[in-house]
Amino acid sequence: MTETRPPAPSLFRAPWLLATVAVLLGTLFMLGLGIWQIDRLQQRRAANAQIMARMNQPALNLAGGALDPETSDLRRATVRGAFDYEQEIVLRNRTYGEVPGVHQLVPLRIAGSDAAVLVDRGWIPFEFSTPEQRAKFRNATGEVEVQGILRHSQTRRSSLSPADPPLNSERARLDAWFRVDLPRIQEQVPYGLLPLYLEEETPAGAEARWLPRPDPDIQLDEGSHFIYAIQWFAFAAILPLVYGFLYTTRTKPAPKFED
Repeated sequence: MTETRPPAPSLFRAPWLLATVAVLLGTLFMLGLGIWQIDRLQQRRAANAQIMARMNQPALNLAGGALDPETSDLRRATVRGAFDYEQEIVLRNRTYGEVPGVHQLVPLRIAGSDAAVLVDRGWIPFEFSTPEQRAKFRNATGEVEVQGILRHSQTRRSSLSPADPPLNSERARLDAWFRVDLPRIQEQVPYGLLPLYLEEETPAGAEARWLPRPDPDIQLDEGSHFIYAIQWFAFAAILPLVYGFLYTTRTKPAPKFED
């Protein structure tokens, strides 16, 4: 009578088949995540290159005329005029070197024009953020020249983001804002604002003033996409190696001992 031997163990045969399929799918999934992170990195680099290209163009001279938000965003600009501190506001929840504070925003009435541009003059500590305390930072009077970077109006990104309350008969203006929402801010300013605001910069070669501290929010880092990609590729390599080791140890024939 012929002795029937059980089939040799295989990764693609029960009881290992389901585990093998799961490992293959998991490996492909992690490889996909790694490739996605590399793609995000390339997008970030392309965006950074576009930002630098715009910032390296000759500075615009703001004279109060029409301004295209799409082509002027992230362009450097210079403007002459006088600050209207009566319409000053602050931007909440801003830090500088991890110190909490606000940004001081003041409309600049453009010389020779009826228009104005809202200027983010920079950071001041939170303890000096009340209207009375901010008066000590009104250090630019008369006609001045301001240099900076033009930025898009900001919008609320999701329902989870804090909302600036609406203006009404009982609330004619807001002093503190969560974001630079130019159409909303325009509601409380008695003259026209340009469709972009200006983040003030310290001119090249000039001594940086301490307060308000110019603090343009331009981020050109590449984020953590490369690190995340390496992690996912490492996981994709480790998973089948661990599974292969487990399969080998579990299916290795038991040693035979002779009497």
